[in-house]
Amino acid sequence: MKRSLSDRLHLPFTLKKVLVDEWEVITQCGMVHNLPAKVTVRNALDKYLESKLEVLRKEEKSVNYDAVANDKRESEHNLKELKRLEREWVEMTDCVALVFDQALPVHLLFCQERGQYDSFRKLIRAQIKNATVTDSDAICTSVNSSESCKVGNAPCSSATPVTAAAIKCTIPNFLPQKMSEIYGCEHLLRLFIRLPSVIAATPTISEVYARRIFSKLGDFVRFLQKHQSELFAGAYKKP
Repeated sequence: MKRSLSDRLHLPFTLKKVLVDEWEVITQCGMVHNLPAKVTVRNALDKYLESKLEVLRKEEKSVNYDAVANDKRESEHNLKELKRLEREWVEMTDCVALVFDQALPVHLLFCQERGQYDSFRKLIRAQIKNATVTDSDAICTSVNSSESCKVGNAPCSSATPVTAAAIKCTIPNFLPQKMSEIYGCEHLLRLFIRLPSVIAATPTISEVYARRIFSKLGDFVRFLQKHQSELFAGAYKKP
């Protein structure tokens, strides 16, 4: 059943051409995508989600207005329905990002891209290790500073602990840990054409859950086509 669900997703010609063009550039010319992408998978999903939530917010305002003049009970029901739809859109985009992160190293890379992916994984592991050590040292330094800096008998409040997130913000070119925040929409299209094998290899996705997610993917594909010039950069480089 999962396979039949995923088989329903079809890409328009213009998006299929994106896949053909990138295949030629990567496999025939020995290039790879310039990553992190200018517009990542997560960026595209967030942009799509915001477009759906904006519509729901307008409908919610209309329902709230109607509640003043009309039946409040019906308005409350409509608000609950809008909240349910909002949760479904958020769930759908998060699910696509999660499946992408899990599927990328197994299903979505050409052999010419494997070295680039492995380099990213090594850099991310090194960043995590360095951030953990630096964060620990920074917190110790902060605590020691606060103990030595006193006004009378009260410690000075100007010393604040430094978090790993704050350290990350100060490091240039810090790589995100999730591949959906590094790779672009070309790889997302690869996911869509490989959904049968990806979903079949993901036993944690139930049939009901898969049906709910897939019912919205066609609309997302139309969004990608509509904003193709913005979402697909097509930037390449030598490995």
